[in-house]
Amino acid sequence: MSHKQEFSQTLWDQFKLSIFNVAYQIVGQNTQSLQTTILLSLIQFIQLIYLPFQIQLQSAWHNVVLSGEIQQFLQYFTVLRMLNQQKSSTYLLGLYIAISVVLLIAVIVILASILKQLINNQLLRVILSIAMKLFMTAGFVEILRLHLGFLVCKRDSNGNLKMLYTTDQECWTSGYIMHVCVVIFSITIMFLIVVIGSKLFIEIRNNRKNAFSQREAQTYTFMFVHASLSMLIYCLLEQPKYSLVVILIQVLTSFLFFYKIRLKRPFYNKVVQKLWSAISGLVFYTNFMLLTAFTFEHLILIGTIKGWLMTAPMLLVILLQEQRQNINLLQANLIQQLSSQEIIRLSEFLIELCESFEKDQNQEILMLGFLEVHKQTCLNPQCAIKTSFELSKKFKDNSKYTDQRMILKEIIDQTYQVALQIYPQSIDIRLHYSSYLLDTLEQGQKALIQLDKAEACCPSFGQQYLIFKMRKTIDQSYLKSSIAAKEVTYIQTIDRSMKYQYQQIKQLTEECAYRKISFWNTLLDENPNLAMLLKYGTQILQSIHLLNKQLFKFQRSNPQDASIFKLLEKFNRHVHQLESFKVVQKANKKKLIQQQSERQFLKNQDELSQYSYPVVVLELFGKANQPSIIRNVNQAFHSLLGYSKTDVIGKPISQILQDKYCKLHSVFVEDYFSQLRSDQVYETQERSQFLVSRTNYIIQTFSTNSVYMSDKGIFQFCRLRQDQCYNSCAFLIFNLDGKIESISASCISILNLDLRQLQIRQLTIQKLFPILMDNMDDYLNKMNVIVFENSITSLTKSSDFDEKQNDQITPSIYYGQLYEISAKNYQFTQQDLRQQIYGYYLKVQINEPLAPKEKYLIKKNILTHQFKYSIEQNSYIFEHLGQQTSKYESIKNDSEVQDEPKVCVFTQQSFQNRKQASVTIVTQQGLGHDIRTLRLFQGEIKEIIDLDQDDEDEEQIREQTQKLEIQEQKEQSQQIKISNQQELIIRLLNVPYSPILKKLILVLNTLMIVMFVIAIAMYLIINQTQSEFQAAITLLTASNQRFASILKIQSNLQDLRGSYLNLEQYTMKATNGRFAEINFVELSNELDILLANDYILTSANILINEKYQPILDQFQSAFVQMATTDNQYHNFTYPQAIQQMIAKAITLNGSALSSFVDDNEDFHYYLHNTLNSLPKSQLVSQAYYYSNILSLIDNLYFEEISFFSIQLCCLTLILLFFQLYLYFHQKELKEIISLYLMIREEQVKKIVNQFQTFIQLLQMNENDDIESIEEEPEAQDEQEFYLGQSNRNKKKKSVFEINNYKRVQFISLSFLILLYSFFSYLYFSATIITDQTNSLVPLVNLTSYLPIQYRLIDNSIKEMLYDENAVLFDELNSITKLQAELEGVKNLDAQLHVLNQENEQILSDQYKQIFNEIYIQNPCDIILAYDPSVNSSACLSFNKNILQEGLSIAITNFFENAENILQQYSYYDKNAVYNNLTFNISTNHRRNYTLNIFNTRIGNANRKMQKVFIRICHMQLSNELESYLSQHYSNLELQFTLLFMIFCVISILVYFVSWIPLQTKFYYETRRAREIQSLIPLDLYNTCQSLQVYLRWIKEN
Repeated sequence: MSHKQEFSQTLWDQFKLSIFNVAYQIVGQNTQSLQTTILLSLIQFIQLIYLPFQIQLQSAWHNVVLSGEIQQFLQYFTVLRMLNQQKSSTYLLGLYIAISVVLLIAVIVILASILKQLINNQLLRVILSIAMKLFMTAGFVEILRLHLGFLVCKRDSNGNLKMLYTTDQECWTSGYIMHVCVVIFSITIMFLIVVIGSKLFIEIRNNRKNAFSQREAQTYTFMFVHASLSMLIYCLLEQPKYSLVVILIQVLTSFLFFYKIRLKRPFYNKVVQKLWSAISGLVFYTNFMLLTAFTFEHLILIGTIKGWLMTAPMLLVILLQEQRQNINLLQANLIQQLSSQEIIRLSEFLIELCESFEKDQNQEILMLGFLEVHKQTCLNPQCAIKTSFELSKKFKDNSKYTDQRMILKEIIDQTYQVALQIYPQSIDIRLHYSSYLLDTLEQGQKALIQLDKAEACCPSFGQQYLIFKMRKTIDQSYLKSSIAAKEVTYIQTIDRSMKYQYQQIKQLTEECAYRKISFWNTLLDENPNLAMLLKYGTQILQSIHLLNKQLFKFQRSNPQDASIFKLLEKFNRHVHQLESFKVVQKANKKKLIQQQSERQFLKNQDELSQYSYPVVVLELFGKANQPSIIRNVNQAFHSLLGYSKTDVIGKPISQILQDKYCKLHSVFVEDYFSQLRSDQVYETQERSQFLVSRTNYIIQTFSTNSVYMSDKGIFQFCRLRQDQCYNSCAFLIFNLDGKIESISASCISILNLDLRQLQIRQLTIQKLFPILMDNMDDYLNKMNVIVFENSITSLTKSSDFDEKQNDQITPSIYYGQLYEISAKNYQFTQQDLRQQIYGYYLKVQINEPLAPKEKYLIKKNILTHQFKYSIEQNSYIFEHLGQQTSKYESIKNDSEVQDEPKVCVFTQQSFQNRKQASVTIVTQQGLGHDIRTLRLFQGEIKEIIDLDQDDEDEEQIREQTQKLEIQEQKEQSQQIKISNQQELIIRLLNVPYSPILKKLILVLNTLMIVMFVIAIAMYLIINQTQSEFQAAITLLTASNQRFASILKIQSNLQDLRGSYLNLEQYTMKATNGRFAEINFVELSNELDILLANDYILTSANILINEKYQPILDQFQSAFVQMATTDNQYHNFTYPQAIQQMIAKAITLNGSALSSFVDDNEDFHYYLHNTLNSLPKSQLVSQAYYYSNILSLIDNLYFEEISFFSIQLCCLTLILLFFQLYLYFHQKELKEIISLYLMIREEQVKKIVNQFQTFIQLLQMNENDDIESIEEEPEAQDEQEFYLGQSNRNKKKKSVFEINNYKRVQFISLSFLILLYSFFSYLYFSATIITDQTNSLVPLVNLTSYLPIQYRLIDNSIKEMLYDENAVLFDELNSITKLQAELEGVKNLDAQLHVLNQENEQILSDQYKQIFNEIYIQNPCDIILAYDPSVNSSACLSFNKNILQEGLSIAITNFFENAENILQQYSYYDKNAVYNNLTFNISTNHRRNYTLNIFNTRIGNANRKMQKVFIRICHMQLSNELESYLSQHYSNLELQFTLLFMIFCVISILVYFVSWIPLQTKFYYETRRAREIQSLIPLDLYNTCQSLQVYLRWIKEN
C-alpha cells in the first residue's frame, strides 16, 4: 500500500470512528418505551397499508366506492392530504421542510464528527435522537412521499405536462429542474442515512430499555425497500397502464419483508416482534388480495375487497399468536457440531433460561432436563457439569458447585469456547461471546480480548459499530469505577481537616436555627403572615436538605469525629431531629464492628461467658431446605431455657424456636441471601420472638441480631433479653384457624391450662375465648376485657371433682391483648413478605376484682392503663396494668379502731400526663371546721374523714373520679403517638390531594379539550365553507354559461338556416362562401362547451336551507312550457327542458344543411322554445344557484356566531375556573400552614428559646455540656396544655398572599386574551368572507349573464326580421317588447360598471387590468390569445376600428345598431318602393325589405359582436373573477391553516409546558407545605389536643 493510500485509509478510519461516536451518543444509548414503539409501529402500519389503496390503484380492486372510502380514511394519516391540489408554493414549503430535516440530520452528524465538542451539547443530542428515531420509523414514508410526489407529472386537457399534486406547476421547466436536482440529492442523502441508520439499532443482547432493539439490521431494511420501491414505481410509471407492474413489485417486496420478519425474528421484545409479524403479514396479505382482485375479479372471484375486510381480522388473530421456539435442546445435546447461527441461538436461549427459570416452573423443568441430558451426552472431559458434580462430592458444604445457575453459565461459556475452536473466523460468535462475558460474567478484560480478535477478522460496517459500541461500554464501566474511587479519594483529601468540616456543618446548623427563629417569630406577630411562614419553611427545608447532604458526605469520610457528633446531638435536641443523623450513628457503629477481625470474632464465639444476657450463635445457609444450625450458647441461655450445651449445639434452630417463628426465621434467611449483600456485618432491629424451653413451654424474648460474613460461613449473633412484667401474663400461640399450638407456663396458674391438655385434646381459641375471633379488631394491639369459659380442668385434680365440674362452665373475666405474628419489623426487600401473617399470640392478664368496701378508704396512686412501645409491632400499644398495691394501703385489723365511726382516708390521686388538684372534703362548717382527725396506719399518719358526716360529697367525688378515669381512657385510646420524624413526614405526605382541586383540574382539562375540539371544528367548517363557496360560484357561472351556449347554438342555427335559404348574402360574400362551414364548426365547439358545463351542474350536490325553499320548489316544479310544431304545450322542469335542448342540439349537430329549416321539428322546437319559454325560465335557474350561495352565507353566519359564542363561554369558564383553582390552591396552602396557629404563644416562645439556646451553645466552648445552660421553669399548666384549651388566647387574624400567583394570573390572562383575539379574528375573518362574497357574487353573476342578454337581443331581432309572424318572449312580433328588453340590457351593462367601481378595493389588480384593457383600451390581444380563429387585422379593423377604442364603445355601438335596426323595421311602408336595397332576396315586398336590414354592415357587426367578441371578453372576465376568488379563498385557507397551526402549537406548548408543570408545581407546593408541618416538634403532636385532632383527621382520610 502506498503512502497516499495509507493516509487515505487512516483518514477514513478516523472519520468512521467519529461517525461511530456520534451514532453512539444519539442512538447507541437510545431508550424507547414499549408504548412509544407500539404507537410508532401502528403509524407505520397505516402508512404501509395505504400503498395498495392509492388513488390510481383503486380501479384494480374493481370496487371504486369501497376502496375510495378506505383510501379517504387512510389518507388522513398522510401529509399529502394537506398539500394535494394546492399551489406549487404551498407544496414547495412542505417539501423543503422535509428536505431541511434530512439535510440537517446529515450536516449535524458530519459537523459533530469533525467538531467533537458539538456532540457534548445535551439539547442537540436529544433533538438528534428524537429526529433519528422518527426518521427511522414513522417519518420515513411521509418524507419520501413528499420527495417522490414532486416528481410525479401528468398531462392536462391541453396536453401540458403538470405536477399531479399541484395546480399550477409545469414539469421540466427551468425552475422545476432546479427543484428536481435538490430533491434527487435529498433522496440520495436520505437513503444513505437509512442504510447507515439501520445498522445502529442492532443489539447483541436484549436492551430492555429500548423496546425497538433488534438482533440484525437486514430484516428491518426490507421495510424501507418495500416502501421505497412501491412508491417509486407508482410515481414513475403511467397508471393504470402499468398497474400490474406496480402491484407485482408491492407483492414481491411485501412478501420478502414478511418472510424475513417471521424467519429471522429480528426484535428482542416479544410484543414488538409479534406486532411487526402481524403488520408485515397484513401488508403482504393486502397486496396479495390486490393482485388477486386485479387478475381474477369478475372472472373467478366476486367482491375480493369485501373478502379482504372479512378475513383480515382473522388473519390478525393468527399472526398475533406467539411463534414457537425453534430451539431443540435434545437435538443440541445429541448433535456434536452445530452451525454458527444455531450456536448463537442456543446460547441466547440458555442465557434467557438461566435468568428466568426460577420464576417459571416449565422453564425450570426444561433447564433440569437439559442439564441431565447434557451430563449424559457431553464427551468433553472438562465438561462443566461433570466437573461441578465431582467437586460437589468433595466440598459438600460449598453450594457453589451445586448451584444450577452457575453450572448453566459455565456450560454456556464452554459452548462459546468450543464454537470458537470450530469457527475461529466467525465474528458474530465472538461478538456474542464478548457480550456474554461483559454482561453476564462481568469479565470486561476477556471481552476486550474477544473484541480485538473479532476486529482482526475483517468485520463489516455494522459489526465494526458493534465492536466500537461494546468497547465504549467497557470503557465507561471502567471510567465509572475509577471516578468512584477518585471521588472517595477526593472527598477524603478535602475533608482531611475535620475542623473545616466541623465549621461547615456548624454554619449550616446555625443558618437553619436562625431561619427557624424567623419562622417561629412570625407566629408571634399580631397578624401572622402565612405567606412568610411558607417562604421561611421552604428555606428551612432547603437548609435541612443541605445539612443531610453534608452529613452524607461526612459519613463517607470520617463518621467518628466526636465534636461533630456533639454538635449534631445539640442540633437534634434543640432545633430539628435529623433522620440522617441516625444513619450516621448506625454507620459509625457498623464501621466499628467491621473493624474487628474474623479471628477476634471467632474468639468471641468461644468466650460467650462474658455476656450476662443470653446469647446464641447460629450458622446460616443459603440452601432452601437447610435450616440454621446452633453453634454456640452461653450460661445465661442455659438458665433461661434449661438446656445443656449437648442438647442444643449442632441442632437446628427449630429445637429452641417456636414453629411460627421458625418460618419467620427461614424467610429472613432466604431474603438475606437473595439480596447478595457485600457488607461484612449486617445489623437488624430488635424483634420479639418465643423460644421453647426444655419443658416445651414458650418464653417471650426480644433479640438483637448481627449477621457476620466470613470465609468459614455466615453466622448470626443473637442477643436475648426478657421484658420485665410485674403482673402475671399468660401467652397462647394459635394459627390462623384458631388452633392452639403453644402456651406459656403461666397458663397453668392463670388459665388452669397445661400442655398435657393440648396433647390430649385439640383445643382451639374459640373454645376458650368464644368472642375473640369474632372481635379481633377490638383486641388487636389493644388491651380489652375478655371472657374465658373455664370448661376444662387441670389433670392434677381428682376424677370425682372433674366429673362434678364437667357439667359446669365457669366464665372468668380477664384482660386480653392480641398480636400478629408477622414480619412487619423485618427489613424485607419484598413488600408482600412484610404483609404476610403467620398466626397470632394472645396475652392474657388477670382482671383483679375490686377491693371490698372497707371501713377506711385510703387515697392512693391509681394507674391502670398506659401506652407501651412494642418492638414486635413497631408501634405503641394501649396496655392494661394490674392495680398496684400502694405501700400506704391499710389492712383491716379487727383489733384496730373498733369503735371509730366510718371514715374515708384520702391521699392525692395522680393521673398519667396530667396534674390534678387534690380533693379535699370539708367535714364540717363553723367552729372547729379546720380540726382534722389523724390516725396511725402501718407506721404512717393518715388523715381520717368521717363518712357519716358527708356521704353525699363522697359519692360525688367517686362519680367525678370515675368520669375522669373513663374520659382519660377514651382520650388515651384515641391518641396517636408519633415516634420519629420520618413517621410524621410519612403521615403528612400520605394526606390525599384536595378533592376540590382534583375536580377543578378535571373541569379545566375538559374545557381546554372542548375548546381545542371546537377550534378544530371551526377551522374545518370555515375551510369547508370556503371550498363550498368556490364550488357554488362555479355553479352559478356554469349555469349562465350553459344558457349562453344554448343561445350561441341558437345563433348558429339561425345562420345555418339563412345559409340554406340563401338569406345570408352579405355574410356569404364576406366569408367567401364559407359561412355555413364556419357555423358548423362553431356549433360543434359550442356543443362541447355546453356539455362540459352541463356535466358540472348535473354532478353537483346542492343543499339549500329552508329559507330559500320557495325558490327550490319552483326550480324543481314543471313550470317550463315547451311548444311543439302543432302548437301543443308540455310542462317540464327546467333541468328537463335543458336536457331536451341539449338532445336536440346533438341531433342537429350531425344533420345536413337542409335540416336547418322551420319544417324540421327538431329545428323548430329548439329555435322556438329558446326564444320564448327558456329565457324566462333562466331567471329561476339563476335564482336557484344564487340562493345556494346565499344559503352558504347564512349557514356560515350561523356557524360562526355559534362557535364564537361557545368559545367565548369556554374561555370565560376557563378563566373563572382557573381563578377558582388559584383561590382554592391558596386556600389549601393557607389551611395547611394555619396548623401553626393552633400552637399557643407560650409554647412558641418556648420553642424559640430552644433555638436561641442552641445559638448560645454554638457560641460557647465546644467541650461544654448541654446541661451547662439551665432552662427557665415553665409556669404553664401541663393538664391545660394537654387538653389544648387555648380559649383564653385571642384568635389571631392571619395574612396569606403570594406574589407569584399574581404573575400566574397575569400570564394566564394574557394567554386567554390571545385566545380571545384568535377566535375574534376567526369570527371577523368569516364575516369578511361573507361580506366579500355578497359583494362579488353579483359581479360574477352579471359578468356571466350579460352575454346571454346580448345574444338574446340579437337573435330575437334577427328572428323578427326573418319572420314577421315570429313569437318572441311569448308575444307576437312585439317591437315594444324588444325595445324594453334592449333598455334592460343597457341598464345591466351600466350596472356592471357600477359594480366594478364599488368593488374596486376588493378586486385584484390582475382583474382590474384585464377589465380596463377590455373595456377602455384594446381587447384584441385578449381576444386573439383566447380564440386563435380570429386574426389580428380582422379584430383591429372590425366595424371601422371600433374595438381599438375599447369594448365599452363597441357595446354602445351595438346598442345603437340594434336601435337603428328596430327603427328601420318600424319605418316599413308597404306602398313605398325601395330601390336602394342592396340585395334582392325575396319576391315578398316586406320580406325583402326586412332581410336586407340584417344583410347590412351594422347587422353583421352586431352578429359578430355577440358571437365572438362579447362572448370571448366576458368569458375571460368570468374566468379571471373565478381565478381571483379561487386564489383569494386559497390564500385565506392557507392563512387560516398557518394561524390554526400556530394556535395548535401554542395551545399544546401552553398545555404541556405551562399548564401541566403548573399543576405539578402546585401539587408539590402542597406537599412542601405539609413537609413544613413536620417542623412542629413531635412532643406537640403527641400532647396538643388540637394537633391530635388533626392527626386523627389525617388518619381517617
